Amino acid sequence: MPQFEDVHFFSSLIFWSLISFGILFYLLKKFAFPPILNALEEREKKIRGDIEDAERIKKEAQEIKKELEETLQAAHGKAEMIVQLANEEAKKLQAKNLRETEAKVRQIQKDAEQEIQSSRNKLLQEIRSYAATLTVASTEKFLKKVLDDADKKRLVAESIEQVIEELEKQRN
Repeated sequence: MPQFEDVHFFSSLIFWSLISFGILFYLLKKFAFPPILNALEEREKKIRGDIEDAERIKKEAQEIKKELEETLQAAHGKAEMIVQLANEEAKKLQAKNLRETEAKVRQIQKDAEQEIQSSRNKLLQEIRSYAATLTVASTEKFLKKVLDDADKKRLVAESIEQVIEELEKQRN
């Protein structure tokens, strides 16, 4: 290699290279490095600020998430309570309807019993009337004479009693 043969030229080249490098380093240090370092420091501050903001936002998001979960749990609790109250209200309404229906059935049954009793009394009254007429007529024919009012009443009462006793025996 021919360029390395002349050591004297090489040593001066090294010297001037070092001087050039020193001047370049001084100029860079004086004019270029401060703005670059300032830019790097500002960038580092911005990145640290962004990281701190991100951590703060993350914490706020976790707090909001926790609040939302608590709100959701409270809403679930309220919903369960509303469903429970609705079920209780439905049971009360069902029990009320059942009581009203039972009362109506009892009233209908009572009315029917009263109507049956009224019909029975009316029928018994008709039977008494027919029995009285029949008794008076058959007694008059049997005795071939006309009875006075006292005898008619006595015979009617006896006949009615006998008919009622017979009806009750047949019913039992």
